[in-house]
Parts: sequence; structure tokens; C-alpha cells
Amino acid sequence: MVATNLLRVGLLGALTLQNTGQTLLIKLAQQRGNHADPLVVMLLSELLKSCLSFTLFMLVEAEWPFTQYLSPTYMRKSAKLVPTAFLFAVQNQLLFEAIHNLDPPIYQALSQTKILSAGVFSVFLLGKTLSPVQWTALLLLACGAALVQLESSICVKDGSAVHHHNRFRGFVAVLVACSISGLAGCYTELMLKTEKMPMWFQSAQVANASSAILAFAVIYQRTNHDDADTELLSGFIPLTWVLILTIAGGGLVVVAVLRLADNVLKGISMVFSLLLSGVASSLMFGTSMGPIFCIASIIICCSVYLYQHAAVAPDPGRDRAVSNKLAVELQETKQSA
Repeated sequence: MVATNLLRVGLLGALTLQNTGQTLLIKLAQQRGNHADPLVVMLLSELLKSCLSFTLFMLVEAEWPFTQYLSPTYMRKSAKLVPTAFLFAVQNQLLFEAIHNLDPPIYQALSQTKILSAGVFSVFLLGKTLSPVQWTALLLLACGAALVQLESSICVKDGSAVHHHNRFRGFVAVLVACSISGLAGCYTELMLKTEKMPMWFQSAQVANASSAILAFAVIYQRTNHDDADTELLSGFIPLTWVLILTIAGGGLVVVAVLRLADNVLKGISMVFSLLLSGVASSLMFGTSMGPIFCIASIIICCSVYLYQHAAVAPDPGRDRAVSNKLAVELQETKQSA
């Protein structure tokens, strides 16, 4: 019991630091003179993630004979992960655009709308039914996001925003990225339920597909633009490599949380990340948030708690329905055999 609690606390800390650190590192690297191509940064991150995932797969999940993972069946399963890889590749590029144009606390607050998109897509893709409490939480989350945008607009009018930043562009980028995140997450969950694959193997395959997509994008960009003669690592600074390691490690932390923890832990992590981002951004970048942002943060934190709490609340009727459905499917399987 103690070991389990320590593991949950450790995962909570790691996920919170990952959510906050990645945002702050991107912003800090931009201020320190990082001019690296975001496509190249994400390509190197996905390659590193692929290597780490494959290593963990070999150490934890792989079973003899290894050739089974190269069979046509596994190849077909891997091919179904390509849409997920494409969605994550687009999402990560939007992430750079959003952080470039928004202050870290505003980005962290708006990024919570991924819960809204995940809830909507879970209804359409996974056939889930959301409770009235969860719908209320999603409505509150949307209101919180609107208040954050209002705070951002006021800051621009007051002249406190940096002029070369386009806050509306960042607002649109983060909302589109969150929508893509919800779609990719629900599609991944659908694949986990319909196509049984070891989790670390799946993580490696998604990273491989993302690497291929990003490599094609880098080649296309460098052959069709004026920067074809520049070096691949042009504009890199030491902090860029720290960012690459953080992004790759963050992907593994998310996989570990999905495997060893639950949605409540993810929700708590989001709240802590939002608060920590505000404090760190104030100390590092001199960001000041007004009362509207504070109210919006409270609304967002409450909505996350309500949604996650309702998601794990016991429902005896639902549990009996699931048990009956599994019993019917088992009986049909026996009859067909």
C-alpha cells in the first residue's frame, strides 16, 4: 500500500513537472536565442522517444519469440496507428506556435480544454455516456477558457502584451491543438481496446510513424524553401537539447500514467501544473495575471475536479450492464465455437 501511494505521488510529481517544464522550456529557449526549426526539434524528440520506448518494451513486455512482433498481424495493427502519429505531429507543431504567442499561464489554462474535446470525442468515437455532472464540468471549462481569452484581450488593450506576439493566433493554435489532442487520445483508446498490443510497443510504433511523417516534412521544407543549404541543427543551443529530452521523456511519463495510475491523477496534475506555471512564469518572465485570470483558473480547476470525480464515481447499474454484456458476448463466443 505504501509503495503504491509512493508510486502515485512520484507519477503525480513527474507529470506535473512535465506539463509545466515543457511549456516553460520552450518559452525560455525562445528568449535565450533558440532559432531551431520546430520540425527538427520534434523529429529528434520522436526518434529519442522511439528508442526509449523500444528499450522499455524489450525490458518489460517483450515475449519470446520476438519474430511475432514482425508478423503481418502486428504490421496491420501498427498501420492503424499512423493517424494517431499524424495527429500528434500536427498537435506538437501547434504547441510551439501557441507557446510563442501566449504567456505560459494562459497557455496552461487554455490547454485544459483538451478535456472538453476528449469528452466530446469519447461520446462519438467510443460510445461513452457522460453524466449531467460531467456535461456541467465541460460547460464550466468552456466558460473558463472564454474568460482566459478575455483576460488576454484586456492585456493587449492595456499594452502589457509584447507587440510581436499575436495572442489571438496563439489562442486559436492552442484550441485547435487541444481538439486534435482529444481526437488522438480517443482514437488511441479505441485502438487499445480493439487492437491488443503491448503499451510500450505501441508507444514505439507511434513514435516511429511520427518520425517518418516529421522526416518527410523536414525534407519537403528544406527542398522547397530558401533554407535548403542551412545545417539541420542550425539555431540549436544547449537548452534546445534539454527541451528535446523533456519532450521525449514527457511522452513516456504519460504512457506510464495511463498504465499505472488513473484519470483522477491526471486531473490533479493538470491543476498543479496550472498553478505552478503561473508562479514560475511570474518569477522567470515577469508575467502578471489579473483578477479575471484568477477567477478563470478557479473555474477551470473546479471543472477538472468535477469531470474527473464523476468519471470514477461508482455506478452499480452501469457495472451490472457491463457484466451482463460481457456474459452475453462470452455465451455467443462459446456457441460460435
